[in-house]
Amino acid sequence: MAMTKSWFRFNSITLLIVFIAFVAPLGYLFIYSRQMLKREAIKRAESVLDNTTLRVAGYLIEVETATRNMQLQVLDNMQPEALLAYSRQVVEQNPNVNGCSVTTEPDYFPHLGRYFSAYSVREGDSISTVREAEYEYFDKVWYKNCRDAKKAVWVDPYDDFNAGTLYASEMIASYSVPLYKPDSTFIGILSTDISLPRFSKIIASATPYEDSYCIMTGKNGNYLVYPDSDRLLYHTIFDGVNSRLQSDVISLGHAMVDGEEGNMLVEMEGRQCLVFYQPVLETGWSIALVCPEESILGSYNRLGYFFIPLLVVGLLLLIFFNRRAYHAVNSPASKAA
Repeated sequence: MAMTKSWFRFNSITLLIVFIAFVAPLGYLFIYSRQMLKREAIKRAESVLDNTTLRVAGYLIEVETATRNMQLQVLDNMQPEALLAYSRQVVEQNPNVNGCSVTTEPDYFPHLGRYFSAYSVREGDSISTVREAEYEYFDKVWYKNCRDAKKAVWVDPYDDFNAGTLYASEMIASYSVPLYKPDSTFIGILSTDISLPRFSKIIASATPYEDSYCIMTGKNGNYLVYPDSDRLLYHTIFDGVNSRLQSDVISLGHAMVDGEEGNMLVEMEGRQCLVFYQPVLETGWSIALVCPEESILGSYNRLGYFFIPLLVVGLLLLIFFNRRAYHAVNSPASKAA
């Protein structure tokens, strides 16, 4: 009994020394490595998001510049045939532009009737240019929003289908610029379109980690880019979210709609994710990079699966050999010698 107590005391002291000298420093390094790995992962994700946003911004600025340059020519020559040529020229000279229209207020050309819209659209390798068939374009978002704002605006993607006339075959977003006479009389809209599928490819290519993906939301939190195409346009980041159980998603949605920049831990599709988000120019749109936490910390977790069992086995072996050594030293035969 006395030997057992002595061995227990000896073993406890040995383990304490080992813990202080080796286990505690290794544990600290293990925890520190996790924090360092997470910081590096955050830097990498932020860099990817910055680069993606810059690419998107460059794409949009190119479209804005082309539209504003054409605005001056349109105002200098407001004639039907010239407007048809101008709309085609914008599409021909700018490969990132999907379509362009010049539309006027009611009866601007009295001899042509109430409506006039010169429209060009890219379809594959060809460009079609027409004077559109008559329809009430005055209430379309790309016309109405710009007219009401009295300034150039980006319009969230929409379906351009108009029965009986030329239209884009895919979802588009528009940059609309108001047209005014020198006396400040509003006379129409110059609108340039971009293809949403093509735009989505730019954003979707940003995948720094396994299972990471990008989303983009519009002015009201509606999805403009999302891996599940069924959610596009008509579903928002707030849809189907339980405000009590998923307050993190609500917070993310409001931050994106408000044009904020940052990152937060959010449960997305049942997985804990680090989400990095930032606004896109002054469009009212926001891009977010969603990175599942297990993807970011995967190498660290694999290290833990190896480190912890190895530590436990090492301590058990230490106890085993410690016991044998103690009994060998304190056995009657050893003492007699």
